[in-house]
Amino acid sequence: MKIKKFFQQNASWVVLICLVFLFSILSPNFRTIGNFINILRQVAVNGIAAVGLSIILISGGIDLSTGSQAAVSGMICSMLVVNASWPTVPAIIVAVLVNALVFGLLNGCFIAFTEMPPLIATLGTMNIARGAAYLINGGYTVYGLPDGAKVIGQATIGEIPISAILLLIILIIGHFILNQTTYGRALFAVGANKEAARLSGISSKAITVSAYFVGSLFIGLGGVVLMSRLNSGMPTAGSDIYIEILAGCIIGGVSAKGGEGNVFRMIGGVLVMGVISNGMNVAGISEYWQYVAKGGILLVSVAIDSYRTLVNSRRKNHIIIFKAAKAQ
Repeated sequence: MKIKKFFQQNASWVVLICLVFLFSILSPNFRTIGNFINILRQVAVNGIAAVGLSIILISGGIDLSTGSQAAVSGMICSMLVVNASWPTVPAIIVAVLVNALVFGLLNGCFIAFTEMPPLIATLGTMNIARGAAYLINGGYTVYGLPDGAKVIGQATIGEIPISAILLLIILIIGHFILNQTTYGRALFAVGANKEAARLSGISSKAITVSAYFVGSLFIGLGGVVLMSRLNSGMPTAGSDIYIEILAGCIIGGVSAKGGEGNVFRMIGGVLVMGVISNGMNVAGISEYWQYVAKGGILLVSVAIDSYRTLVNSRRKNHIIIFKAAKAQ
């Protein structure tokens, strides 16, 4: 029983170890230090954004606009540092805040106050944000980032990428918000059962709006790191990261049904997706098969999560019925 519980709680890390072993056999180039550092750089962007998506998922929502928001924040930041000659740090802060104030609040308010399905609301926002990313600079890529803007995505301390260190800091912040604050407990409560949360005095509307706002702060920061790593502001940036982020969250134990998740377990799932992408590239596997693999992984992981939730729900109902019958 203890072994079964261990594998249930650490499934993403077990899968990650197996994948590293597999790709190391398939390609000697995979197991080099340089390639592992490259994986860390790739995963840092997705991991930072995944903390934001985890908060949204735990609150009972979903956000399809993740990649588009990353593009918007990257475009805003690049325009400020290149065209307006802003210092890097203020530009990052403004880009992240503008993204959250516009698209985070837009998503949150539509979903909370109209009870629109999150899937539909964020699908619309995904297209609005992508269009905004193109409109910011007339559809052109912003080149010529100053050296200061390259640090967050390209520089290292020793052999460790600064983006990986930033990811660790964001994970600690995300864990603190979710597990050590009253707000975090409210996120779990609303995600698990809105009606029960309402009866306990929690405003589900306020939690929903704030979850999308806070989530978009992390997503926007991920977009800035992506801009720095690509050395340019690209309106097409982030177009293919959503499926990796969502699959990573669910593989890492963040329930698609809401009310359950842990960011440190989640990062294991994001690493799994990063290793799959990198390993298949290094092994020379066609990009088309990568799409098939990622889509299949997302489908299977959501199916497992849904089945697990269904089994737990049935078990709870059986216990309630048994207790009621025993009381009679």
